Amino acid sequence: MSRAFSEEYVAVYDLLYGDKHYRKEADFVLARLKDVCSGSLNALLDIGCGTGTHAHCFADHGINVQGVDISEEMIALAIHRNDSCKTSSLVRFCQGDVRSFELPETFDAAVALFHVFSYLTQLADIETALRQVRKHLNVGAPFLFDYWYAGAILRDGVSHREREAENDKWHVHRVTDPFWDPEQDLVRVNFHVTAVEKKTDVTHSWHEEHPMRYFEPSFLEETLSRTGFKAVKHGEWLSEGAPQPGALGAYVVAIAV
Repeated sequence: MSRAFSEEYVAVYDLLYGDKHYRKEADFVLARLKDVCSGSLNALLDIGCGTGTHAHCFADHGINVQGVDISEEMIALAIHRNDSCKTSSLVRFCQGDVRSFELPETFDAAVALFHVFSYLTQLADIETALRQVRKHLNVGAPFLFDYWYAGAILRDGVSHREREAENDKWHVHRVTDPFWDPEQDLVRVNFHVTAVEKKTDVTHSWHEEHPMRYFEPSFLEETLSRTGFKAVKHGEWLSEGAPQPGALGAYVVAIAV
């Protein structure tokens, strides 16, 4: 079995998520951060930054962004993207694990998007990661992360999905077979991917499992309070409302205390 975010998966990552509304998400997140930010928002920490698209959307607002991601391959793509972006002077990237990364400065705010914390399946890892984020934030700085909402899984369960995507380099077919593990509050997302490289007509096929933990807001509030934060808002992703059973995506905003 391949590790999550294998080299093969990273190669087609931007293609598979090409229809993701990065700019809309970045604008939504910044609005939520500014709602509770007690000071100026000049420096932002982007944890699990992936290939850097959100980072440059934030930088379009004149914010200095430091991206961190566990995947060396993702960071390589983010740095390559930097070369062609007009906001490159405002954005930096480095490889690091959210549980152990070390940077020499602190930040005015932090984000962890696209379910970074749902990839942390053990309580000890969640608490370690939150403490590490807290260490890199100024007092009063907001932290927003999105997560899988337990209410949606408990109501709707999980389902088989398929996706195809294509550009001038690849044709990709992905089958998603999730396995619900309610005793662990997990969904084990199994990706079966076939990617045809058009230039060579070589077919790459692989399987990787992405274990994803879902959360109740009360659990996150208690965990945040133990790790130097105070939760101030829960919401449905890209919505002004509260988390809804019919919507998997949710977010929490917390303040560094």
